Amino acid sequence: MVDLQNMMAELQQKRDEVQLQLKLDSMEAEEDWNRRVSEWDTFLSASQFESSSEEVGEAAREMGLEMKIAYDRAKKAAK
Repeated sequence: MVDLQNMMAELQQKRDEVQLQLKLDSMEAEEDWNRRVSEWDTFLSASQFESSSEEVGEAAREMGLEMKIAYDRAKKAAK
């Protein structure tokens, strides 16, 4: 009986740890996504005034890849 109680307590602790880690991962992914969106908005504003179309295109591709990675991470963390 004591072994069963210990096992149940251990499982409860592991469950709580996993839930906390999932929440932290989700929060981190959300912060990453929000940072990328902010960078994108800043990029759009700055690109209208400061760069040639070729530079803007390359920067947009790079930013798009970073946003895709952040989106995939957020989506994975939300599962």
